[in-house]
Amino acid sequence: MKLIASYHSKGFEAVADGVMEFFDRRQDLQTSGIAFGENSKEGDLEPAKVSTDISLVAIDHSDPEAFAISDVIIRGVSAALDHYLQERPLFRECCPEQSLFVNPIFNLQRYAPGEGFKRWHCDWTISDEATEPSHRVLAWILYCNNVDSAGTEFHWQEHHVAAERGKLVIFPAGLSHIHRGRVSNTHSKTIASGWINAGSLESYISRLAT
Repeated sequence: MKLIASYHSKGFEAVADGVMEFFDRRQDLQTSGIAFGENSKEGDLEPAKVSTDISLVAIDHSDPEAFAISDVIIRGVSAALDHYLQERPLFRECCPEQSLFVNPIFNLQRYAPGEGFKRWHCDWTISDEATEPSHRVLAWILYCNNVDSAGTEFHWQEHHVAAERGKLVIFPAGLSHIHRGRVSNTHSKTIASGWINAGSLESYISRLAT
């Protein structure tokens, strides 16, 4: 569990409250959630992930309210990433390019009772997405409300992270940390979730522009 880190503070609680308010208010941005890569496989009776999502881009100023909430989230995750790397200096040393950044493209996700990301999965793939999944080193989740019997299960580690308002968890994106959401059949769960990639934000943005 040494590479699964949780950070909980009054500041993250305030960010979580802001996410809840934004999600409730901005129904115009809500879409049916999808999973990267194949969303279902032969024999499945339901998709891997069932949710309502809002996709945010923290470098897009076209919607001032969306930019404001996304910027606050990215700043908070970046601060937690600094702590994560200070506690694990060897991680940065061995990381490709010895540099990491919080990807500015991420999602807010709401799971109604009975919904969730139910299939075991990891956040690293070789698919050709704008978020550059092959560059993902870490993933992050901010839990925005308290939900008993929910959270995230990690397969190999036999570890469960509870869904607690204002808790931010950072963990490796690769196959070593296969995980899935724990589903509540009685309460909805809202999270913000995204990735931390190898390289620099500046070079990533320049690639997006081409």
